[in-house]
Amino acid sequence: RSALAEWITRDDNPLTPRVIVNRIWQQHFGQGLVASASNFGRLGSLPSHPELLDWLTADFVKNGWNLKRLHRLILESNTWRQAASHPLATKYEQEDPSESLLWRAPVRRLTAEQIRDAMLLVTGELQLDLGGPSENSQAVRRALYIKSFRNNPDDFLHAFDKANGLKSESQRNRTTTAVQSLLMVNGSFSMMRAEAFAQRLAEESNLDSSALVNLAVRLAWGRLPTEAERERAIQYIGTDVQVSSKSDGRDRWVDFCHVLLNSSEFIYVD
Repeated sequence: RSALAEWITRDDNPLTPRVIVNRIWQQHFGQGLVASASNFGRLGSLPSHPELLDWLTADFVKNGWNLKRLHRLILESNTWRQAASHPLATKYEQEDPSESLLWRAPVRRLTAEQIRDAMLLVTGELQLDLGGPSENSQAVRRALYIKSFRNNPDDFLHAFDKANGLKSESQRNRTTTAVQSLLMVNGSFSMMRAEAFAQRLAEESNLDSSALVNLAVRLAWGRLPTEAERERAIQYIGTDVQVSSKSDGRDRWVDFCHVLLNSSEFIYVD
């Protein structure tokens, strides 16, 4: 094993660092500079930006294979910090329909684990303890610690294309199915998170409805609501409706939280 490791990482083997750099780029952009992540041979895809891949690889090796530095280098680039909207999108989509030339940020959906953990984080339930044994799917720990059974996969994670854990996968499937929507709208996990989200808001007893709407949107979407969004929310919830578990309007607050967790702005990154 030591001989194999030394051969893989030797200075005159350029393939290993190129694969690593490509995988990290793929992690951040959804697709690597070489689209066929496990095939750098003649039958694989050609790099969309060969000079960039060469430069990143050389810089990676020069700086001691420092992964944290490579992440920082990519995330601080102008390419990464682009918006998903572009004033010349109509023109560029005709010239580059696959958007492989990176003229705008790709819109991507969170992974299965990210969706699950983000919901738990917003509701205030997520336990960030490190280490320890794995737990069942109802636990409120990070998805990393949820047990994975070959014959009994977790319904929520499996629906959103979680890797099966039995073999290495260079790139996950990215499907959009009716089951995903049904689980987000009617699934027990999603409904429980909406209840917990409302309960978190109920603990802010000193805030009025408008302030609670601001807080809920900021927690879920990372921004304050627009005036129109706030007015629509208040119109549905009511100005004097309490969010406590004993109030008559509790269900409307739960529904509002449920909507926030089901929104594209929560599930997708642009």
